[in-house]
Amino acid sequence: MKKIRVLFIAACLGCLAVLCTLSGASASPAKAPERIKAVMVGDRLVDVSLKLGVVPEGMSVRLSMWDDKAPALRLATQVLGCPNYVTMKHPEAIGNFMKERGITRLILEKSTKFCLYKQKVTLEKVADLVKDVPNVTIEYVDFTKGVVPAITQAAQLLHKEDKGRLVIASYEKAMKKVEAAMPAKKLGRRVLVLNGNYSVATGKTFIRIEAPGGYSDQYMLDPLGCVNASKAMLTDTMKVSKGHVSAGRLKGLEKANPDVIVATGNGFAVQMALHRAVKKNPALADIPAIKNGAIYTLPFYGDSSVLEYPQIFRQWLLALEEQ
Repeated sequence: MKKIRVLFIAACLGCLAVLCTLSGASASPAKAPERIKAVMVGDRLVDVSLKLGVVPEGMSVRLSMWDDKAPALRLATQVLGCPNYVTMKHPEAIGNFMKERGITRLILEKSTKFCLYKQKVTLEKVADLVKDVPNVTIEYVDFTKGVVPAITQAAQLLHKEDKGRLVIASYEKAMKKVEAAMPAKKLGRRVLVLNGNYSVATGKTFIRIEAPGGYSDQYMLDPLGCVNASKAMLTDTMKVSKGHVSAGRLKGLEKANPDVIVATGNGFAVQMALHRAVKKNPALADIPAIKNGAIYTLPFYGDSSVLEYPQIFRQWLLALEEQ
């Protein structure tokens, strides 16, 4: 029992350390983020808030988009569910939480299109769902005019103007590096994006193919003049769920014939799937991506970590222009 307690404490300390890093703390000792009596709705809003060193008492975000941040956020704040959950499935969730905790402040993200996978979800709808909360005040951070104006607005609402200027300077510097590194010509790579999942409980691996038109296309492949090669692997009977299709045993990989294979999620799961596929069909070794060793584990970008986009994009750029 003592050993279990020690492991639990160690895990908690590890998550807190990650959270301090996410909030922008770099000096030693690390400064824990300030927790305010408010509820925030929206990934981009929370991403900026964390960088400003602030966490709300409760939040609604797409936590599945944040594999790296999820453990720390669950310890630091009450995650009320994703925006689809709190607006469509359980519209009473945020209002009940605010009344139970005596919270009267709600901060909403305003965005043109919140989620490619759930296009009917509108964050501003939450304002109508909390009208019965006594003395409720509703504030907005508008991302429709760009990331920098949104950082300025959030910093003002959270009284972190000085920190906000530092965050803006860092973001703009990173974006300038991206612009300077952009290739003069389209790269023209055929790219297959495979999302891996590994089950610790069973030891089994699961693979999904990212379908055309998703986040990787919009934010990575299209800007670099690359093509999503997955179309050759998809059939009319396959169901697209959250931009992905279950890959099974990578049937049709030879038809996709990618120049590059990108592994998101659990890279080990993707490596195992490719190893088994080639072992079963040695001819797959002649696929350009496999033959040239152009298989890269890269972070998935789902337009949640807006401040990390420049760094994530540069990783994809380095991998795709290497060929």
